[in-house]
Amino acid sequence: MAGISDDLITVQAVAAGRKPPTEERARALAAAVELMVQATDDAASGLAFESEPAHIVTAMDETAAR
Repeated sequence: MAGISDDLITVQAVAAGRKPPTEERARALAAAVELMVQATDDAASGLAFESEPAHIVTAMDETAAR
């Protein structure tokens, strides 16, 4: 579990210059983000460490530029 909390969502919203969400909305967002993190962890769990490119930062930059 990544530990995404409603407090973290609120702090990140404020840090991004946004209005803080209501407590209910922060809880809903935290739950949604936690589900996404878990799904990513589950999907990546079958990948061997060697599957990561040696130049991961370059690969990520190239992907982001598309």
